[in-house]
Amino acid sequence: MKHPLLVVSLATFLSGVVSQAWCGDGMLLDTRVSPLAIGSSTLQTVDPTFAQANVVRPIITSHVQHPSVATFRLRDLTPETTRPRIEQLLATTTWFSGKLETEAEVAHSSTEMSWPVASTMISTRPDAAARMFRIRLTGSEGSLRYGVTFRHAGQGYLLSPDRASREIWSEWRTGWMTFRNALGQTWNNVEGETTRSRLEQTYGLIGLYLSKPLWPELSVTYSKNSLNSLSEPIGVAPQRSSNHTIEGALTLQRPGWDIRVASSYILTSDLLRGDADSNIRSQTLSAILRPISQLTITPVLAYRQELQPRSGVRLDSPTASLALSYQQSPQLLFSTVGNYSSSHSSDGLIRNENLKWRGALDWSLHSSARWVTKIGFEAGYNRVTNRVARSADTEDISGLIRLGIVAR
Repeated sequence: MKHPLLVVSLATFLSGVVSQAWCGDGMLLDTRVSPLAIGSSTLQTVDPTFAQANVVRPIITSHVQHPSVATFRLRDLTPETTRPRIEQLLATTTWFSGKLETEAEVAHSSTEMSWPVASTMISTRPDAAARMFRIRLTGSEGSLRYGVTFRHAGQGYLLSPDRASREIWSEWRTGWMTFRNALGQTWNNVEGETTRSRLEQTYGLIGLYLSKPLWPELSVTYSKNSLNSLSEPIGVAPQRSSNHTIEGALTLQRPGWDIRVASSYILTSDLLRGDADSNIRSQTLSAILRPISQLTITPVLAYRQELQPRSGVRLDSPTASLALSYQQSPQLLFSTVGNYSSSHSSDGLIRNENLKWRGALDWSLHSSARWVTKIGFEAGYNRVTNRVARSADTEDISGLIRLGIVAR
């Protein structure tokens, strides 16, 4: 009885490997199913002999996701009736009593609908690949955990399109100390178009984390990132740079609030132009406040300073944001977020300010056993001020009212 079970498990694991042939080459991002996904169809298959064998456990799940674009310009939003679909198929297999887990995911975006993709500035071809493939392996042995991830997404895929990545990582824990390290690579232009350049990033990370119950968590990490452009077409300048980053963070968690303080130092080197090197210092203070169960407040303060040693120019960029979410009941939800950022250079050539705000109110007017009537109010404001060139100032105010009847 164990041999057929092993064949089923291998078929589940290899289904993603075979799919790579029609997905092409790819990128690294561990894209799990979004919590906002709407599952219109779900199928699960669990081996009934798992309780006796306790060795292999295959699970196959299908999802349908309806993504939306996060934008402060409400007029850029796509109506829900024309939102595209992402069909996902996820296969998970557990081996050796949970010590090894393999996961393969294949997703496909609907291409017959037009939908703005804010994450890419390139135009999407009608015949661009709209598929995403991801495979992940995670294992554990005592206090050691390790894993490998590979991901590919074509230019027509709606979530993180035209990106590919691969990564290998490990984690070792002893007492209240944890050591983590990772090595990976990401790249774009996964379909190899000759008219576009391919940017490859190779990174490595190592970190030490100290965590003890009721104590603040302390972390120190070092990472190196190298950027290199390949096969530059005519008229596109090559790129080659290297970044070294060291960051320290202190996190304190309590039932009613969380607070985090982080400071980082970044050394950026342009390997093609030595005079473009810069030193960057960044400090961030963030918190999550929960005064009552229905209310969540998230303030963030950040300050970034960039210094170019060769020219002596300093660029200061402070940022402040505040997000608030209040859910009085399942029928009434209010959320708002505001952000202010500015950039000022010591030579006076850069003086920019940006103010953003957006608020939304969702209210279920009436519900029955078959349908729910919902009304939504949204408002947004976006202003960009350029104090050096006033002609570049922009301001946008928009509002939106939605009325829908949703079947249960």
